[in-house]
Parts: sequence; structure tokens; C-alpha cells
Amino acid sequence: MARNPLKDSLAVVGVGSTPYGRDLKRTELSLALEAAIGAIEDAGIDRQEIDGVCGTGMDPLAMGGSGFLTLQGALGIEKTTWQKNGWLGSCFVYAAEAVFSGLCDTVLVVQAYTRGPGMSRSAANDPFRLRAAQQRMAGQVLTGQSDFARRWIHSGEPYAAWMARYMHDYKATKDAFARIAVNNRTHATRNPRAAMRTPITMEDYHASRVIWEPMQMLDMDVPVDCAEALIITTAERAMDLRHKPVYIHAMSLGGSRVGEYYDNSLGWTDNSLWISLAGLWERSDVTIDDLDLFFPYDGYTIDTVGCIEAAGFCKPGEAGDLLASSWDAEANILRLGGHTLLTTNGGGLSQGRAGGFNFYTEAVRQLRGAEGERQVPDARTALVCPGSSFFHDPASVMLRTD
Repeated sequence: MARNPLKDSLAVVGVGSTPYGRDLKRTELSLALEAAIGAIEDAGIDRQEIDGVCGTGMDPLAMGGSGFLTLQGALGIEKTTWQKNGWLGSCFVYAAEAVFSGLCDTVLVVQAYTRGPGMSRSAANDPFRLRAAQQRMAGQVLTGQSDFARRWIHSGEPYAAWMARYMHDYKATKDAFARIAVNNRTHATRNPRAAMRTPITMEDYHASRVIWEPMQMLDMDVPVDCAEALIITTAERAMDLRHKPVYIHAMSLGGSRVGEYYDNSLGWTDNSLWISLAGLWERSDVTIDDLDLFFPYDGYTIDTVGCIEAAGFCKPGEAGDLLASSWDAEANILRLGGHTLLTTNGGGLSQGRAGGFNFYTEAVRQLRGAEGERQVPDARTALVCPGSSFFHDPASVMLRTD
């Protein structure tokens, strides 16, 4: 087993979330502040105890011109000894590293999103969103332009290609993707924070509009306005706070020489998510058989298939059979191995696009055991995998509680 000196030495002690909506008409700073204040109040701490800030949606142009200083100032936090931008899964890992190393003692991690003009046709015609995008892009070089290889940042086309390649190589059908979409929507119907709460069926999935063959509308996450926040501190400090501690048991942040593009010559299992999850299992005393909750990234359903296989629930190319045998037809949800529940908040596909950061806050709430009718009975362990299967910074984080 690889070294894991941080095992259970850190804990998540506060979580905060905004509503998720398609048209909230709010800035990223407004959303970030609401989530941050919610996390601080949830933890029951004085905001001056926070001495580190990390997250996404907080680049210098996104929050009125000065990034973290804007957020810190708006919160009235006098001093911080550590700050950093992150993306998708990485911001949580960076923040945990900072507390473990002693760069700070209590870190606030915030991720804010707004539905930009590049995410939907309705947003592209919204003057409020167009003005915000123009302010954000002022002085920047536009990414992509006519270079197809760089258009991934704004488009699902490469994911559609990976989806087609997976189906070709493994003779898979779209039923695997359909079950993921239906599972997530079913859980979202019970989540008051979710943007999409209308139930869907397998038939609804197959009838949804094709965007890029073979990808359909219900294979894609839902752009929304939202923010999530959480607070990480030491396990020792957590024992004196309001809620039962949720410990960071193990974590890994993957990378490979494939870089940011999936190279078919190297194959499906050479992407960085496989490396990240292998690193996680090398450091975790919790095994796959112990998992109560699993949150595989779902920016696109093909990402979720990759996460399921990389985690070791089945061999490469076997997700379709696994999901068919794990399908609870009465409840319209998945139970991997008859036990592990997937994406109990609805994820990006149905709660709304938050880069997977809503996985962390949902996992913490479930592990605390206070989610009422939505509560997963006796949940003690959760594997969180935000970050794309195919390119940058896929994180694998094991959370547990007593």
C-alpha cells in the first residue's frame, strides 16, 4: 500500500449550496457569497477562523476584477495565509493539501457557475449573460477559434466521438448511457435543490434529440446558475464543531502523458482517471465492496461509464452488462453490486452542472445522516470522482464517517 499520512486527519465540517436554476440572473460573486455564508453558518464557526480560500468560478475577471480578494473582502475575512484557484476536482484536493501541510488551518472551498452564452441557445440570446461574458472576456484571447482540436472547452463534440469509439470497440449499446441518465433524474426528483425534477424513462432517453451522433440531449449535463461551498479543517478541530465529522480518508489527483486529449492509439484505459483511481485504492483502507455511495463524474454519460470501469466495478467495456444487472426497475435507480447507490443528488445531468463539486456537498450531507426522506440508510463511505474521465485533473476522494 502507498503512503497515506493524511488518512482521516482532515474533515469536512461545513457545506453550503445555492438554489440551482436556469435563469437566476445573478453574478458568480453573489452565488459564491451565498454558498460560502451557508457553509460558515453550517460549520458553526466565526468567519475569521478561515485562513485559506480555494475554488473555481473565481478567476480575476469572474468576480468583478480581483478574484479571491473580492470574495475575501465581501466576506469580511481579515487575513488568509493561503489562496489558490482550482478546477473541477482539483480545488478540493489542493485545499486538503494546504490544511494537511499547515499552510492554513481552516479552508473555505467555493465553486460558482453561471450559465454562459456558450452553454445554451437561450443564454446566447440573453443580454444579461452576454454582457457578463463580454466583461469576462475583455482583454483575453478567445480560446479555440477555428482550431477544432481546441474546441473541447466549449463543445461536447469530442465526447460524442469517444462515445462512438467506446460503442464500436466494445460493441456496447446506448442502454448503459440511458440507465445513467434515468438513475440521476430519479434521484433528482427527490432533491429540492435540483434544477431538473421531471421523471424520465429509458424510452424518454432514447427519444431525446440527437446533438452529435451518437450523443443525445439526455447524455449531457444541464447548464445552470449555482454555487457550492465547503469548509475543511483538521480532524482534531472538527471534534469540537456542530456536526459529525466527515473524514477525508484518501485522495488522488490523476495525470498521464496523454495530456488533455484522448489518444485512441493508447486506448481507453490509459486516461488519467484510471491513474487517479488506482492511486486512490493504493491509499485506501476502504475497499470497493465497502462503498455505500459513488459519485462518478457525469458531465456526459460517457464520463460516468469511464468512472465506473476505472473504479473497478467491472472490466473495461463491461459497464453495459453491469448496469443492466444492477438496475432496480421498481425504483428506477442503479445499485452497483446490489448495494452501492450512484449520484444521489442527480449530479450534473439533473441537479445541474457544478463541475462535480455538488458531489462533495451531497456526500457530506448523506454521511451525516440527516437528509430525511432522501437519506441513504446507514451511509458510512462515499467515493467522489469529479473531473473529466479523459483529460485534466480527475480527482478521486474517499470520504468516510464513524
